[in-house]
This record gives sequence, C-alpha cells and structure tokens, in this order.
Amino acid sequence: MPSPTVHGMKRKPPRGTLARYRDRIVEVLGEARGQRIMIRSIHADGSERLTAVKLVNLSPLNSQLF
Repeated sequence: MPSPTVHGMKRKPPRGTLARYRDRIVEVLGEARGQRIMIRSIHADGSERLTAVKLVNLSPLNSQLF
C-alpha cells in the first residue's frame, strides 16, 4: 500500500473540490475535527452519503477524469 504522504493531500482542499477516496470520486464539503474532512459520495447502490475521512486518505484527481 502506498504511503499516504506520497498520494495524500497535504493541505485542506477548498469546499467543492473533487478528490479521490478509495475507488470513488468525492466532493469536499468542509473541515471536520482534527485532520478529518467531510465528504459527499455516491455509492454503487445510488445512495448519497456524508462521511468524515482523514485528510491523508484523500488523493487529488489526475488531470483527466475519464
């Protein structure tokens, strides 16, 4: 598993930023406690979920989405 410092975001991304979390593309909603960020994601069953995740687990998107 790659080191989070290599692929993780180093700074808090602004609200509305798209990022990658695991196998999903998520929208950053804002800061939670500590080094956690609130994200919105759509899961395979079509449900929308709000989750607090650690900043180091978010990866910036590549220049090409698809």
